[in-house]
Amino acid sequence: MEEQKERVEAEYAGFWIRLLAYLIDLAAICVVSAIFSGVFWMFAFPFWGWNWGSGGDGTPFEFWRAIFAWFVAAAYFTVFWALRSETLGMLVLRLRIVHADGTRLRNDWEAALLRFLGYFICWATAGLLFLWVAFDERKQGLHDKIANTFVVRLPPRL
Repeated sequence: MEEQKERVEAEYAGFWIRLLAYLIDLAAICVVSAIFSGVFWMFAFPFWGWNWGSGGDGTPFEFWRAIFAWFVAAAYFTVFWALRSETLGMLVLRLRIVHADGTRLRNDWEAALLRFLGYFICWATAGLLFLWVAFDERKQGLHDKIANTFVVRLPPRL
C-alpha cells in the first residue's frame, strides 16, 4: 500500500522570521551544550593539569569542546529536520520545511544532511550566505537550494 504524503500549501518564510527561529534554536542548542559540557567537565576536571589537546596554552580540551559543539548542532538540526520537518524554533513560529513538491521533509535523512552541509557552508562565510534568503524570489537559502527544499509559513491555528 502506498504511503500518502501530506502536502503543505503555504507562503514562503522570509529572512527575519527564519532568523528568529534560528535564534530560538541557538538558545536550545546552548542549553543542551551547557548541560553536556557540565557533565563532561565533571569527569575532565581531574585531568586539568595535563593539558590534553590544548597545545599547552592552559586551556585544556578547547579543541574537543569545539568539536562537541559542532556535533550537538549537527545532531540537533538534522534530527529535527528529518523527524519533524521543523526545529523547535520553527515549531514556535509555525514554519515548516517542505520539498519542492510541497511534501514534508519527514524521514528524508539525505535532504536533512544536505541542508546541514549547506548550513555549514553558510556558517563558514560568517553567516553572509544566509542573507541569500532575503534576496531570493522563493526565499531559499543556499542550504535550501542544495537540498531542494523550502521553508514555509503555516496558516494560523483556529
